[in-house]
Amino acid sequence: MSRSEHTNSSTPTTSSRAQSLHSSVSHQSNQTFSAADAARHLSQEHVSRASQEMFRKVADYIRAEMLATGEDYRLLENMNIVTKDRYSELAGMAQELMQEVGKLRTTYSDFEPYLERIDEISQQAETISNIAAELDEYTKSLELRLKRISK
Repeated sequence: MSRSEHTNSSTPTTSSRAQSLHSSVSHQSNQTFSAADAARHLSQEHVSRASQEMFRKVADYIRAEMLATGEDYRLLENMNIVTKDRYSELAGMAQELMQEVGKLRTTYSDFEPYLERIDEISQQAETISNIAAELDEYTKSLELRLKRISK
């Protein structure tokens, strides 16, 4: 076959192949377009699901933080109650101590005259002891004089 025959004979075949190829390409480009749309759609679904999951997890996190904060406040409240009760006990003990100190002051003031009397007696006993020592010295000196005179 000559080249022109080949061209002529292949023209109808080429033409149908070209149409077939063209229709295949246009179908593929439609499929590509559809695949792009599908990918975009899947991507949007994925973003939507990821966003929903993120919002759910953020909500869970915030909920947990709020619960933890609430628990912290309850703990502080309990600590404040215990501290208040302890301070009330200490205040009661302080009042009892003040009453006891008042009683001790009253008792001391009741005993004060006796203590003063004891101090006076102690001073008198010391004075008597000093006088007795002086008398002893005087007696010894008199004995010595008497011995000198009697000799």
